[in-house]
Amino acid sequence: MSRLVPFVLLGLAVLICCWVSGISSSWAAAPADASANAAKPDSPPQASASSWKPGTHLWRGLRRVLDAVFPHERGARRTAGGTKPPEKTPSTPGTVTWLDHYATALRTAAQQRKRLLLLAYGPGQESVSQSLAEQVAEVPEIARAFQEAVRLKLPSDTKLPSDAGEVELIRHPSFSGLGGKPGLAIIDFSTSDPALYGCVVWTLPAPASDRFDLAEIGRALGAAPPQLRWMTDYVEAVRTATQQEKMLLVFFCNPGHCALSSRFEAETLSDPEVRAKMTDMVRARVTTDAKAALDGGEVVVLNHPAFAEMLGQPGLAILDFAHKDPRLYGHVVSVFPFVGNEVYTKDQMKVILGLPPGTLTQRTLIYAVRTHPERPASANGQVDPNLLAEAESHSEHQARIGVQGHHGWESRFHRINARLPAGCLAYEVCAESWPGQGLLQAAIECVRCWRMSSGHWRSVASPSQAYGYDMKRGANGIWYATGIVGR
Repeated sequence: MSRLVPFVLLGLAVLICCWVSGISSSWAAAPADASANAAKPDSPPQASASSWKPGTHLWRGLRRVLDAVFPHERGARRTAGGTKPPEKTPSTPGTVTWLDHYATALRTAAQQRKRLLLLAYGPGQESVSQSLAEQVAEVPEIARAFQEAVRLKLPSDTKLPSDAGEVELIRHPSFSGLGGKPGLAIIDFSTSDPALYGCVVWTLPAPASDRFDLAEIGRALGAAPPQLRWMTDYVEAVRTATQQEKMLLVFFCNPGHCALSSRFEAETLSDPEVRAKMTDMVRARVTTDAKAALDGGEVVVLNHPAFAEMLGQPGLAILDFAHKDPRLYGHVVSVFPFVGNEVYTKDQMKVILGLPPGTLTQRTLIYAVRTHPERPASANGQVDPNLLAEAESHSEHQARIGVQGHHGWESRFHRINARLPAGCLAYEVCAESWPGQGLLQAAIECVRCWRMSSGHWRSVASPSQAYGYDMKRGANGIWYATGIVGR
């Protein structure tokens, strides 16, 4: 009997292998969706006579038994034999796809209940979409919102239907916010508000420079407030701003020893909109006693002559590494020291971060105009290089002779008007500070003086098509301010 045992076991193994193969084959033939046969009674799987092949089933069954007993070894043998598992082709990080058909983009955004971001580009500006994507990628929170939106890019002269027939995209009534210029727009299909659903809810004309307003884009896309990283090494921050061609915001502070610095961080820098507006700047938090190798020697950064108008106080300074104008590039263009017991509010900070390109004195006086309690409108128009130059020239003249006034206005008036848009007339305002005032205090004082004159205030308060403001300090310690507006 003992001699028969091996043959009996072999026979049982053959039967088991065939049975396993048959069951597996019947399972493989079952429908993938179990609900497809839900209304039918279950029936045992049956193999047709024509499909019953003992040799095939024996081999399949034996292979399945081996797979169950030695799964890793079999997998290793297959790989070692030269057959490698397919590898996924890695996607390029930050790759952004754009649709290029208006109707398709509308339908996609509606189906997915998403915002549709439309980029209308001008002739020869096809690469602006890539530039925009690269800038957005610098801020992860905005990049996520950007990727989530349906994106469409079209030439600005693309024809769209309207009540008056076909018109160019940028001249379509729905995109009137673009002012007939290339730019960005959002059509909202994500809202549940029927008054806004499918409507253009936001527009942003293309910037004159290569940089888009990331804060404004992030706000419009509903991006989460960005997490800001602050550098602590001043020299390294300057190097970074130079390489990236960005503005450098320096926060001179004294953590743990300055209540104003702590309040400013807690009350102002924590604001989501303020944080969003700072994303496109290099940011450095530098202590008031921090030293750096500058001008061939190690000095306290705050005591450097470039920061003289900081008055040795904690506060903010901005250096311009974004504009190639030699009068601006690498220079301090804003100083906002903490004066008294007040810190800059979030609204004041938004003004600071939104000042137009200009010199230190020009930007400071524009800030004083924009933040006056009555919010005069002249500095909300378009800053004009010619008017800035005229304001600078006349401020220098007043400072040189030490006398405030509209000297030579009759001759200057005709020269200035010749450079203004047709139908625009130039108006000038002048003022002077008290002796010995710092730059920021002097600018605020000059605007206060304009408020006291109805004629001057009319020019400052009224909306303008173009404007220019500047101020200069005379040898007598008095600041002389000039504003010229075109309206």
